Amino acid sequence: MKKGISIIEYLKNDKIQRLIYGGILLLWIFVGLNFVKYKYDSSPFYFDIFYAIIIPTAILTLPIIINRKIFWLLAFGLSIFHGIWTTYKIVFNYFWYFHRDYITNPKCILKDIGISVLLIVVSFLVSWIIWKMKPKKTEEIE
Repeated sequence: MKKGISIIEYLKNDKIQRLIYGGILLLWIFVGLNFVKYKYDSSPFYFDIFYAIIIPTAILTLPIIINRKIFWLLAFGLSIFHGIWTTYKIVFNYFWYFHRDYITNPKCILKDIGISVLLIVVSFLVSWIIWKMKPKKTEEIE
């Protein structure tokens, strides 16, 4: 029986890691930026939306250029923060739904819940992938 390469071993390849970071960056640009305004519109402290766009874009671009542990750690920290913040905003948004004076169409509520669950799952899936893509240790030059 032929033994294949596991996904974890496949994710250890430097070129594959850079391609996946590029895919995550594209996911952030085409999907994540649309939700930035939603996430920061009711923040209790002032946070400029410009920084909410530029900082994650820079953090996700760095591992593509230089694949080092520090940039991996920044990308992983950003993905965990993004997953937790998304979950927090979605949960408290649905508490607001239940405290309204009127009831909206149940199909709309189910659609919103489905999209929200998908966002949470994708956020934590990206975090898991980044966790498994920890770059190899660099050898010391003597």
